[in-house]
This record gives sequence, C-alpha cells and structure tokens, in this order.
Amino acid sequence: MRTSKFKTAAIILLLALLVVPLFFTSTFVLHMFTLVFFYIALTAAWNIPAFGGKFSLGHAAFFGLGAYTASILYVKLGISPFIGIVAGTFVAMLGGVILTFPLIRLKGPFFTLASIAFAEVLRMVAVDWRALTNGSVGINIPFKPSWLNLTFTSGAPFYYIALGMAILVILLAWWIRSSALGYHLRAAAADEDAARALGINTARAHFLGLMWSSGLTGMIAVFYVFYNYVLEPGTAFSLPLFSLQPAMNGIIGGMGTVWGPVIGAIIMTPLGEFLRFYLGTIQQGLNFVVYGLMLIAVVNFVPGGIISLLEPWFKKKKTDEPSSADN
Repeated sequence: MRTSKFKTAAIILLLALLVVPLFFTSTFVLHMFTLVFFYIALTAAWNIPAFGGKFSLGHAAFFGLGAYTASILYVKLGISPFIGIVAGTFVAMLGGVILTFPLIRLKGPFFTLASIAFAEVLRMVAVDWRALTNGSVGINIPFKPSWLNLTFTSGAPFYYIALGMAILVILLAWWIRSSALGYHLRAAAADEDAARALGINTARAHFLGLMWSSGLTGMIAVFYVFYNYVLEPGTAFSLPLFSLQPAMNGIIGGMGTVWGPVIGAIIMTPLGEFLRFYLGTIQQGLNFVVYGLMLIAVVNFVPGGIISLLEPWFKKKKTDEPSSADN
C-alpha cells in the first residue's frame, strides 16, 4: 500500500513537472527549474562516494574534464555533442582512476584536501595549455540551433534534458545504494576495518563508487557547457560551483542517503540564487556568510541533514500500516 501511494505521488509530481514549460514561459522560471534539476543531478552524483564515507571536494576536476572534452571535440573537430557526452564521461572516469589509485586509502580530511589539490592542478593545466583549451580566453560554443548540436532557441528543451538527467542520476544512485556495491560502501563507512575483516574489498568498493560518481559528473558537465555556450578554466574547474555547492547540498539534505541530496538541492539552489542576487550587491561574499551560518547550524543541530527529520515520520507510517491492515 505504501509503495503504491509513493508511486502514485511520484507519477503525479512527474506529470506536473512535465507541463511546467507549457504554463510558465518566463525565462527566469525555466532557468531556475533547470538549475535545480542540474544541481539535483550533480549532488546525487557527488553523493555516491559518500555512501562509503568519502568526502570529496575535487569533483570540479571531473566536471572540468567532461566539459572540456565535449567542447574541444565539438568546436575544434566538429564532433557531435552526443559523442562528446560519451567521451566526456569516459575522460572524467579516467580522471577518477588517476585520483583513486594514489588517494583511495587516505581517510577523512587527507582525502578531501588531496581531491582539492587535484582539481586545482587541472585548472592550472587548462590555463597554460592554450593550444588545446585557448587558455583563460576559453571556448565559445557556436549558436547553431538544432537537437543534433544540443543548442536551442528557447529554454524548454534544456528544462526537459535537465529533468531527465536528474531522474536518471537519482535512479542510478538508488540502484547503487541498494546493490551489493552499496552495502559494501555502507559497511566501509560504518567501520572500514571491520568490513575488511569480514572479507569485503573496501578499496574496490571505493574505487567503483568514485568511478560512477566521476563518470556521471562528466556527463552532467557536458549539459552545462551547451546550456551556457561558454567555457573557461575558472568556471569549468570552479570549486565553489561544482565541489562546495554539491557538498553543501548533500550535508544540509542528508549525506550518504538517496533523497538527502535531492532535498538539499531543492532548498539550497533557489536560496543561493536569491542570496547571490540580493546580498551579493550589498557586499561581495556576504551570501557565503549566510551559507556558512546555515552549514554550522545544520552540522550542530541536525547532523544527519534534513532527511533525518523526516525519517521518524516515514518509519511511523510504515509501522502504522500493518496494524491498520490487521484491524
């Protein structure tokens, strides 16, 4: 009964989201929805290593690798952006391999700091390798409206692509967490030494988790490039946009869960745009002060994220239903 109600609610929500562009033609409204879907997908992808307790702030590296791969293939070689999606995903996964082997056994802040350094090194390479990346000038995506070129005259196609991408990444995250890999990652997060003593290859589980996460991040990056039509190193490898923001969404929503990143992205993305627009004009960086205060409040008072506040309600519903059926 509970599963049936959940499926019905999900179908109604999906149908409502599908008709949004038919009733709201405002560029700002469609952009805000697209941005929320984008960060839901990015945060859900970032969250996969967190199933195993790994806290990465280097996902900007995978994002930049995917974005630059697709844009270079399209602009310099004329290769379809759909092939660029596959290539960007593969190159981002390759970046995950390079990051994983030397760093996977690092724990806690050591892994986090090393992942930041990895992203920063790639940003500097993108700035200096001008023959390939155009350096700080960046790469502009030519405006040739067509589905084949992944460029459009309105925001509606991007809205639907972002919605589909968010659903795909959520379903993959749910599948991974429910699979043997997910159980191994959660066991490693609970007690890595105990998990290894039970015969779980935790290094392999962390490696596979990071491969999924890096590949999906690279795929999402390709969408971002063609949505914004421009790419330069400071944006492509931006720690605030593609490492800190998904991490904030995950922590506030509930890191290591499937729905926590979704809740975090839905709350933090519009709030971030609002704070950036209003507080950013008063004093540069003031919006980050509010972000920091929110993060401190959540970590201190709701360490499990917002999803932990909802779990007792779901558990109560689950225990009530069998008793109702008995009556």
